[in-house]
Amino acid sequence: MDDPPATRQPAPRALALVQDFVNTAELPGGYDELGDVPATVEWLGARGYQVPPDEPQRRRIVETREHLRSLIAVNSGQELPPASAARLSRLLDAAAVHPVVSADGVRLASTALGVDGFLAALLAALVQGTIDGTFARLKVCRSDTCQWTFYDNSKNGCGAWCTMRSCGARAKAKAYRERQRVDARADAAQPGAVDAATPPRRGGPKLLRLPA
Repeated sequence: MDDPPATRQPAPRALALVQDFVNTAELPGGYDELGDVPATVEWLGARGYQVPPDEPQRRRIVETREHLRSLIAVNSGQELPPASAARLSRLLDAAAVHPVVSADGVRLASTALGVDGFLAALLAALVQGTIDGTFARLKVCRSDTCQWTFYDNSKNGCGAWCTMRSCGARAKAKAYRERQRVDARADAAQPGAVDAATPPRRGGPKLLRLPA
């Protein structure tokens, strides 16, 4: 059984920043932690990225989030629109990263500040997650009324919903009701089908016995 979002294991290492970032918006039409400039400045500042109050930069960050969600949704079986892929590439193109070599190996880093530094951190996390396979487990809940990004830590990596207890249960109940409707229509279409509202006749016709 899937775990509820509150108890699910978060994405590992730097990929947790990507997960946290995409989940700044509750869909559909819920609270948005990046809904205005002050809120965006506060959210980024709490994560160590100091940015000036700038509406164009806020829109740039939000646009990155939305296209990034589309990319993550590919891991849930959805298709990535070519226009979304191209736009995300352009948004991340300004995130200047460079290799850092150490005894532990090679990693991507950036000296950029502000929004560019934040986007560079996202890019580095995405590249590393793609290489080590963790990005493939970052998914978007299949429920249209949720779309929460979760890390699928199930053994077979086949998780579909952020939680089986809510979104998964609702999806399965909906599918069950639809199957019931389809079966009912199929039964009604069978030749010789009896109207359920008409009670069946019991026994055959009664015969009148005449006296001998």
